[in-house]
Amino acid sequence: MKIFKFTSQPFLSDMRKVSTHFIAEEWAKAGHTVHVATVGLSYLTLLKNKALFQRLSVAQKNRFAETSPGLFASAYMPPLHPFSSGKPLLNMLNRPFFGLYGSMIPGYMKTPLAEADVVIFEPGTCLSFYEAVRRFNPKAACVYIQRDWLETIGAAAVLQEMEQRMYRTLDLVITPSSKIAAEVPAPCRVEIVPQAINKDLFDADTVSPYPENTRNAISVGNMLFDETSLRAMAEAAPDVTFHIFGAHFAGPRPANVIEHGEKPFAELIPYMKHADFGIAPYRISPNELYLAETSLKFLQYAYCRLPVLTPDLIEDGRGNLIGYSLEGETDWPGKIRAALTMEKSDRFQDGILTWEEVAEKILELAQASVPAEKAA
Repeated sequence: MKIFKFTSQPFLSDMRKVSTHFIAEEWAKAGHTVHVATVGLSYLTLLKNKALFQRLSVAQKNRFAETSPGLFASAYMPPLHPFSSGKPLLNMLNRPFFGLYGSMIPGYMKTPLAEADVVIFEPGTCLSFYEAVRRFNPKAACVYIQRDWLETIGAAAVLQEMEQRMYRTLDLVITPSSKIAAEVPAPCRVEIVPQAINKDLFDADTVSPYPENTRNAISVGNMLFDETSLRAMAEAAPDVTFHIFGAHFAGPRPANVIEHGEKPFAELIPYMKHADFGIAPYRISPNELYLAETSLKFLQYAYCRLPVLTPDLIEDGRGNLIGYSLEGETDWPGKIRAALTMEKSDRFQDGILTWEEVAEKILELAQASVPAEKAA
């Protein structure tokens, strides 16, 4: 099968991996031809992340590079690109640009797009290309892998409007969240496919990166990062070292907090496996409760048999969550103590899937979703 995937996540070996990377890799391993186009980049990226711009320019700028057998990654980098902003004026100025940006399929994408059996879209700027792709390859199954609300990731209103129009003609929506699935409007077909982990990587023997006789907690990722709560944890437990991957403190950080920055996924695993507990410090509202089902860190922590400190709004489906209040938690020492003393149980791992299983399921559903007139 030939698969084309739009994403906002660059495919670079030393960047933190998310679900889009794992699934694309599994499709290629299974013998499918996979083209992945990272969008939402341009010379504006040079101002925001010079190192990323330079690396993508050398390796993938406006062309596909084979990153592993059968997997081809590219970075679409026109002179400018539209972007979502927290400033209403900028979003208003960007509104017409989103439509223009996605209406013109770049030349280097045209052959793999024309040959694709399945085209995958993800939330965000990727949605700009949907209508053009529908016209360009009307026989392809168009699948939306929706792991987030657009509002949660800060997408501009115009993208939210595009999403609502898209639901009318999509062949399939796949989401790991029952909460998101319940909101997909009829008659759009929707299927729930859970997130997964790479069990082979986690099952491999690793050496602890922590000094002997120390206590260590780990936080992975920067989405909705709650610096206030993490600072309070660290101040309440000076004998615990808090290791932060991906996120950064805006203000001064306690002496027992270490920021590691972005690391290749394989380098994170020993830190997770040998930690005393994990942290999912989301600054969430009831609208973001779907994160309990979509966040990879919850599965990764669970597979490592870790207790997890997280806001008490999040439902505990595995028995390893220790909830704290986002509105003035009064017993941080008690929460830390509970995390340090909870048994690391094998039952936390129950039912966790592999990326191979998830990737296969997505393609099965995509194939089954193609209308008869398209398949003919």
